[in-house]
Amino acid sequence: MTTVLDSPKARQPGDELSPELLADSELVDRYVDGRRRVTRLEAENAALLAEIDRRRAYEPDFFTTEAFLQSRVADSGKAARRCVAEARGLQEYPSVAMAYRAAEIDRPRVAMLLAASRVSPGLFQRDQEMLVETASTHTMAGTHQALEYWKQQADQVAAAADAEHLHRRRHLHASQSLGGMVRIDGELDPIGGRTVIIALRSLADAGAIDRVDDRTPEQRRADALVELCADHLQHGDVAESGGSKPQVIVTVSLDALRGRAGEPCELDAETVITPEAARRIACDASVSRVLMRGESEVLDVGRTTRVVPAAIRRALVVRDKGCTHPGCDRPHHWCDVHHVVHWADGGDTGLENLVLLCRRHHRTAHEGRTSGQSRE
Repeated sequence: MTTVLDSPKARQPGDELSPELLADSELVDRYVDGRRRVTRLEAENAALLAEIDRRRAYEPDFFTTEAFLQSRVADSGKAARRCVAEARGLQEYPSVAMAYRAAEIDRPRVAMLLAASRVSPGLFQRDQEMLVETASTHTMAGTHQALEYWKQQADQVAAAADAEHLHRRRHLHASQSLGGMVRIDGELDPIGGRTVIIALRSLADAGAIDRVDDRTPEQRRADALVELCADHLQHGDVAESGGSKPQVIVTVSLDALRGRAGEPCELDAETVITPEAARRIACDASVSRVLMRGESEVLDVGRTTRVVPAAIRRALVVRDKGCTHPGCDRPHHWCDVHHVVHWADGGDTGLENLVLLCRRHHRTAHEGRTSGQSRE
């Protein structure tokens, strides 16, 4: 007779089932319990590191606690400094350490609390129980907000210095890759960053109302940034030395404008673009004629003129009011003038051959799924 213990499906105390075999409630409970166990283990390790640091137990092999961490557990220098600062801070503030050991607050909240303590250690010592309770009952955003208000009340000068520190950390990098793509990376201070987020969101969300808009949110934000910069170059009160506005320069041969591939067609004389992209830019741009002999000898430079005169654009604004692509409500301020029959192909720069298109739909008209766009 086979007993229950002999059955291959029988569960023994401490047995772990594969997640796929757990009921929903048990799956959730085990995950939450696991996170709490991780937090308790992190708190225990912080206490151990504090004692190692106090005793200098890493000697004589290492000179500092940070060097010990980098060598024995392969921490980076930044991670080692963070761990040591956390361990020392928890020794100073027992209410924070106790809540951490009980998994009432997690490591990110511990970091926020200890960072706030640096504004006024004495007042933090007094208020730590109240601040820990706040951190344990609020979201991360709510905890951050509460600590910001506490810092202002604790030491207005120190809080202002902390804000200035964040402002000084701002930076932005923009670099072009070999393939022509541009990588943008950086950090902005809270006020400047919020300004950028709201500006990008207003443009990106406005474009999302188009029912056939198949762009991802990331692509909409990228397009919004380009629109903001293009609008600044077109309408902003800016000038380079010499009095002319900064602008993107496209060098293109007449054959390339007529659609022939392989002809000179470049942005700022370095990034190769397609003839169709050049045709789109040339729809509504300033054009200068340059006659060349060979590849380097300039024979004549003609006067720069607008393809679409200001008076015609004003008439288009009155007639079209904004983007003429079906379903798009982009106002005229964000639109290019599109030649239905391109002027390089003999099309007139007259009202009957021109429509307003927002920059996304202008690109679609030239380089997208359709070859042209008619006004509706």
